[in-house]
Amino acid sequence: MDKPGLYKICLGFTLFLSLVTVCMWNISTFTPTVEPKQKISKHPNVKKLDNKKKVFALATESLLNETVNITQIFRMEENKCTESVSKFVYVKTHKTGSTTMSWLLGKFRDKYNLQKFQTCMYPRGFVGGYPGRFKCKFMFPKDASLNVRHLRFDAKEMKKCFHAETRYLTIIRKPWNNFLSALHFYPRVEDHILHCTGMPKVYIEQGEKMDTTKFLSKAAIMLNSSVPFYFRFRNFQSFDLGIDPMLEDVHEIENQIEELDKNMDLVMLLEHFEESIILLKDLLCLDWEVLSNFTSINKNMYNRKSLTDEQDKKNFEKLYNIDIALYDHFNRTFWKRVDTYGREKMANDLVVLRSKQITQDTKLFDTKCFPSWVDSNVKMELQSYMYENSGKCLYPGWKEPVYIS
Repeated sequence: MDKPGLYKICLGFTLFLSLVTVCMWNISTFTPTVEPKQKISKHPNVKKLDNKKKVFALATESLLNETVNITQIFRMEENKCTESVSKFVYVKTHKTGSTTMSWLLGKFRDKYNLQKFQTCMYPRGFVGGYPGRFKCKFMFPKDASLNVRHLRFDAKEMKKCFHAETRYLTIIRKPWNNFLSALHFYPRVEDHILHCTGMPKVYIEQGEKMDTTKFLSKAAIMLNSSVPFYFRFRNFQSFDLGIDPMLEDVHEIENQIEELDKNMDLVMLLEHFEESIILLKDLLCLDWEVLSNFTSINKNMYNRKSLTDEQDKKNFEKLYNIDIALYDHFNRTFWKRVDTYGREKMANDLVVLRSKQITQDTKLFDTKCFPSWVDSNVKMELQSYMYENSGKCLYPGWKEPVYIS
């Protein structure tokens, strides 16, 4: 071979080696935005390598085999959370697992010493005039910026006294299970005045111990807005979320649910509690320390009877027509939200969440209202407002209602 030909071969080989060297250096120094630890750790060739070598091994193999794309190895995403959201209103619905969720949010509140920014319960157990729709004049303290207690949702009114950046969230459950839980929870006796918990069960049963079938048939006939706390067995979840529980017009019900959807940043589902926690973490930019280590607060067992009898179904659908539509709507939007979040990402986060769950002390600190915060005229106005919205304690045989205090 002549010298010019040999020279060209040597030069080409030298350039090839230089190109390979540069490529390998670039790969070895490449660092992904988010490292997919779970995928890398399962790869058979990189079990005992450090992070940088893991990346190098995977990328090198993909180049050699020409079958793996680096963009498929690494999930590149922008970290949109810069700090946790401290302005939020959690609408604590009744008999929906809401106490456990309230406890989780209370952990976050206590961790960052936000107790002074929380609404306090006045009268105890309720916020903002419950069972009336929320009113700013009945919120204490006036500069509160977060809530984890029972109130009745009213988006328009809340925007008057909560910050514009406030997030609104709640939790719901399947209506039949909500009914069974309420039936088990509320007593059939004239209970303490604090929440008037015996109503309307005492009114419906009139001293008779009823099974589920008879209770439903009586409730379907007897319950209306004139009965104190009638909503506890008539579209209870919809009531808490600001919808008139007596509505029957299908189009109006759909419109109000759509309007609620527009004003809620997150509606969680008790039946998918862990997925709900992950979406909550994403919404409020919370850390794993706050939203792990949770335990169910209420573990009361009761007979979870199936809804199979046709007459029971008919009576139940009359009493919970809005709640049924409400759950169907938000069950659909929940899974659309999961799809947006990413099914694979959700699955990975659930693994992390479940690895951190252990029983913890459930003691949290409530924000108490001091008498000096509530003017005597406001107290009288609040009492009247609660009375007007079925929030009075009046059992059968009582001549006068008693103020819930």
